[in-house]
Amino acid sequence: MTALELRELRKTYRPRGRPPVEAVRGIGLRLGSGELLGLLGPSGCGKSTTLRMIAGLEPVTGGDILVGGTSVTDRPARRRNIGVAFENYALYPPLTVAENLAFGLRARRGNDRDAVRRRVARIAERVGLTDVLDARPAGLSSGQKQRVSLARALIREPDVLLLDEPLSHLDAAQRDTTRRELKRIQRDLGHTTILVTHDQEEAMSLADRIAVMRDGVIQQAGTPYEIYDRPATTFVADFVGEPAINLLPGIAGADGHARLSAGVRVPLPVSVPAGRPVVVGIRPEDLALTGADGIPARVVAHEPLLESGIATLALAGVERRLVVLTGPGVRLAHDEQVRVAAGLVHVFDAETGDSLR
Repeated sequence: MTALELRELRKTYRPRGRPPVEAVRGIGLRLGSGELLGLLGPSGCGKSTTLRMIAGLEPVTGGDILVGGTSVTDRPARRRNIGVAFENYALYPPLTVAENLAFGLRARRGNDRDAVRRRVARIAERVGLTDVLDARPAGLSSGQKQRVSLARALIREPDVLLLDEPLSHLDAAQRDTTRRELKRIQRDLGHTTILVTHDQEEAMSLADRIAVMRDGVIQQAGTPYEIYDRPATTFVADFVGEPAINLLPGIAGADGHARLSAGVRVPLPVSVPAGRPVVVGIRPEDLALTGADGIPARVVAHEPLLESGIATLALAGVERRLVVLTGPGVRLAHDEQVRVAAGLVHVFDAETGDSLR
C-alpha cells in the first residue's frame, strides 16, 4: 500500500486565439496508504482533469505528484504503476474477458503465459468474473463490464487506483449492488484510491474522506460526516444533501437572531455583528412541524413518500420556499397553515459564502 500526495497541482489550457483556462488551480491533497478519497463536484469543476494528471495522461502545468514519497510528475504513464478504471469501460470488443484482463500483462516483458493465466484467474475470482471469462464484452451486462474495467486496473497490482465515474452508466439496482462490491474489493485489496464522481450518494457511501471541488479549487476536504454536518461554504452545503439544504438570506440582529423578513426570525448558532448580511442554512431533516410554537408557514405542496414526506412551505415575506422532511404519518393539505421550528442551524457570510461557525 502506498500514500499519494498532490502539491499545489495546476493545469492551465491555452487554446489558440482564446484566453487561458485554469482547469485546476493549485490543489493540495494527501491520501494515506489504503485510503479511499472521493473527489466530488459538478461537471467541469476539474476533477477528471486532476485524475488524468495523476495517471500521467495529461501534462501538469505546475505542482507535484508524489507516490510513496517519490515524485512521478515527470514519469510517463506506463512507469507510474497507477491503475485507472474509465467511465466508458474502454474494453476491447473482439477479445474475451480473460483476454481483456491479460492484454496489458502480456504487453510487458517478463510475464510468461502461465503467470498471466494465474493472475487473471485470481483477480477474476476476487471481483466475481470467473463465470464470464470466455464471454465477450457485447454479451455482458453493464455491471459486469464495469467489473471487467475495474479488474483490468487491479490486475497490474497498482500503487494507486483511480476510478473515473465508475457507476455512472448503471441503473439504480445495478449501482447499489456494484457500489457495495466496489467497497468490499477496495477494502480487501487495500489500494490507495481516488474516486471521481458527481454523485454525492456514491461519494458519501464509499469514501473515507471527500474533497468537494468547484472551479478547479478544493472547497472542503473531510470525512463524509464533517462535510455534511459542518459545510465550509454555501456551495458545499448545497451540493451535499438530499433534499438540498434550505439557504435563506437574512440580516443578523443584535438579539442573536437573523431576520429573514419583517415577521420571520431564526436564532443564530454563533455571535454575528448586528446588521451583517448572512445566509441561514437549515437542512430539511433539521426542521420540524410544531404545534403552537414555531414560525407560521403555509403549505405549498406535500409529497408523501411512504417512509417519509417532503413539505414545501411559504414563509411570510420570504421569497425562497422552505423544504421540510416530514414523518411517514403526516398528511398536509394545500394552503394549510402550520408552524415550523429549526434545530441545527448553519450560518454563512452572504458575500463570501464561507461558514461563520
